[in-house]
Amino acid sequence: MKHKRVHQIIILTLIAIFYCNTLSLNFALDDRMVIMESQYTIEGGWNSVKSIFTEDTFSGYFGTDNNIVAGGRYRPMSQLTFMLEFQLFGQKIKEQIGNVHDFENLHNADNEKYFEDSFLPVVCHFMNVLYFILLCLLLYEVLSKVFPDHSGTKWYQSLAFLAVVLFALHPIHTEAVANVKGRDEIFAMLGATLALWGSLKYVDTRKWLYLVVSLLAIVFAIFSKENAVTYLAVVPLTLFFYKSEHKKTSDYFVTLIPIVLGTVFFIWARYRALNCLLPEDTTNNILNNPFIRSTKAQEIATVLVTWAIYFKLLFFPHPLTHDYYPHQIAITDFSNPLVWLIIAGCVALVVYALVNLKKRSVISYAILFFVITFSVTSNFFFNIGTFMNERFVFIPSLGFTLILGYWLYLLSVSKNDGMKKLSVGLLALVGLLYGVKTFTRNFVWKDDFTLFLTDVKTSDNSIKCNISAGGSELQIWKKSHKERDKVAAYSYLDKALKLDNHALNAYLLLGELFYLDGNTSGAYQAYRNAVLIDPNSKLAQDNLAKMTLAAEDEQINPINKLLDEGMAEQNPAKVQEAYRQINEYLEQHPESLIALNIKGNIIGRGMGRLDEAIKIYEQVLAKDPTFASSWENMGIAYAIQQKFDKAQACLERALQLSPDNDNIKYNLVYL
Repeated sequence: MKHKRVHQIIILTLIAIFYCNTLSLNFALDDRMVIMESQYTIEGGWNSVKSIFTEDTFSGYFGTDNNIVAGGRYRPMSQLTFMLEFQLFGQKIKEQIGNVHDFENLHNADNEKYFEDSFLPVVCHFMNVLYFILLCLLLYEVLSKVFPDHSGTKWYQSLAFLAVVLFALHPIHTEAVANVKGRDEIFAMLGATLALWGSLKYVDTRKWLYLVVSLLAIVFAIFSKENAVTYLAVVPLTLFFYKSEHKKTSDYFVTLIPIVLGTVFFIWARYRALNCLLPEDTTNNILNNPFIRSTKAQEIATVLVTWAIYFKLLFFPHPLTHDYYPHQIAITDFSNPLVWLIIAGCVALVVYALVNLKKRSVISYAILFFVITFSVTSNFFFNIGTFMNERFVFIPSLGFTLILGYWLYLLSVSKNDGMKKLSVGLLALVGLLYGVKTFTRNFVWKDDFTLFLTDVKTSDNSIKCNISAGGSELQIWKKSHKERDKVAAYSYLDKALKLDNHALNAYLLLGELFYLDGNTSGAYQAYRNAVLIDPNSKLAQDNLAKMTLAAEDEQINPINKLLDEGMAEQNPAKVQEAYRQINEYLEQHPESLIALNIKGNIIGRGMGRLDEAIKIYEQVLAKDPTFASSWENMGIAYAIQQKFDKAQACLERALQLSPDNDNIKYNLVYL
């Protein structure tokens, strides 16, 4: 094909120019789940390979819970490449992290700096760009074969070239390319397009080798992401448009054999990994199932509105965001006129495509390609766990750029020289606008902080984005100690809770923020709300227990201080007042071991009734044998009584329970 080499060089160069800045990025968003904190990625070896192909994709992050998000996730192919890249370029990180089987250690926030200081992010981002280049070059090859008649004598008179350039530069693809985890989208389309190429080559040559290529390619594609299964319909659709003197009617059946075999193999493997074909959603979390509080009619109507948003972003890709979680998109119903307008528009497009199908219209092909490939991620047939995401139209967007490219192509082959110049001008203008937007949007994917604090300005009504932004501001404040950062953290978390007062993670972060801000009672209430929302949350339970003790300390410390003052001043009245207050506190909190322990101190140290104090310490230890303070106090009481053997035994036990306590060490030395 004339100008083929020029077209390939232009496509490669444009992608390199407008995606080169991704090499400066770190990891962000779901990269944490599949790379930074994935046991499978970091551990490596055959056991990890086995787990990658036999478990839910997110099991390496969460553990072996097979239904983390609605629909389940089984995408082993991209996960395998992450593991291989880590094993080649991340061994130092592996040593720094240590035990990857300890999930608490695996999820330690301090590990993040090891990745930032390594060469691994550069490698992963470079590979994403490289795979994207290969995809675009392959798309150009396939479209050139399918639409050979749509190519003129000038370099810009090529439908395949125009469509692929627009596809390569479209800003909506930044999520798939600039976010390393988005590789599953690139792989799915790369493999599926290669399978399509193999089918076309088989039609031309009758060589079975190309059917083998098609089989291997579709397996690669579907094991990267499930939406590649839509090529079961794309292959015969493309074959219908493909003009080849060697084409036979039987080819529609023969070329589908490898696609069907690959799909069946994937379904079997997915079933084995997830223990069911399509896992039933069992979560009550609106962030994992946005329609959990909606009727079916509301769900369908809202999904239709998201389709309109997709079309708007394809035509005018601004503003972009990674987050379309509730309540960024409002739940609607069929009383909304916009819903019916969307239905009318969709019906009109499909009718147009079908009516012009026999004419083998490019626009007809483009519409049907979009409809077919969008079906799986449209949320219409399957709940995909969120309202929408820009990466969900990564493959379907080729249909859109085909239409734009076709319009530019018609202008470029016009007999009017002005129209030809206009086509070049429009290509340059649209390409430049797309490229600049893509380049600037890439920077937003630098890391979680940049992503969350940028996109929350767009996704200001998203529960999840406000939580993420609040958490980011909290981490910034912990380092900066600036009032504005603390205020921003409170603001985002409060907004999240106004949007959803059952947002567990918002309460957990708010509890930490309150505690670090010196508001123990606020922290206690936040963690208490978290436990009420999810009684099984260990993090919420542990922090609530800590805040309970902290709140208790706030009330009991003044009593302890009163005892110390009474003893220092040899003032029996203050000791007696401390005794009165601790008894009053114990009447209200009879289960408080801290208060009971202090009562022993008051009676023993303050009043000199050591035997009575020892009995109180024994009561504490009968309820909690690990209460180090009571072992220490009982040891001191025995020492005062000159029962040194018992004193030593008690103090040694206290030191076992609290090995960093210098007071216990001191008492043992001078016993």
